[in-house]
Amino acid sequence: MNESQGDDHATGHGRLAARARDLGSAIEEHARILTETPDDYPRVVEAVNRLRALAIAYADLCAEEAGWGDPFSDLKSDRRAAQEESAQEPAGPAGEESPVVTLEAAYRILVTDVAAAGRLAGEQSGEDLLGAPSDVVAQLFMRDGWDPSQYGDVLVVLDQTWSCGPDPAK
Repeated sequence: MNESQGDDHATGHGRLAARARDLGSAIEEHARILTETPDDYPRVVEAVNRLRALAIAYADLCAEEAGWGDPFSDLKSDRRAAQEESAQEPAGPAGEESPVVTLEAAYRILVTDVAAAGRLAGEQSGEDLLGAPSDVVAQLFMRDGWDPSQYGDVLVVLDQTWSCGPDPAK
């Protein structure tokens, strides 16, 4: 036991246990909103953001209170490995329709240098690229599938939100 692992923390009392309860409540609220109102974009995004913030706070507190690392750090690679395993198995009975999901993303982007962004797009101003910041960003988006972090400080993401859920047309 290290110095931050006193008896109070080892028995489940204290800030870590309280943060775990908060995280559990956020998971339950997220599930409730997705079950009751999955098409209510603002409520879903709010629940996702609250859940993510509490997960980060819990992970930070794990290190601070108990000396352990982020318990969520390998989730992305674990999910990828599980998906690779399941991709090798049949998805369902023959003829079963594949699921359709809707993914929505919104970005607020500061274009610090329009000319440099235009050069990144690899095109000169013309019919398809008028030279306005929104045109340049649109060309970059359509060209590479969109990873704004790859453009250094030419494009700065000020805000990003996203949601993913079942296709509302189904």
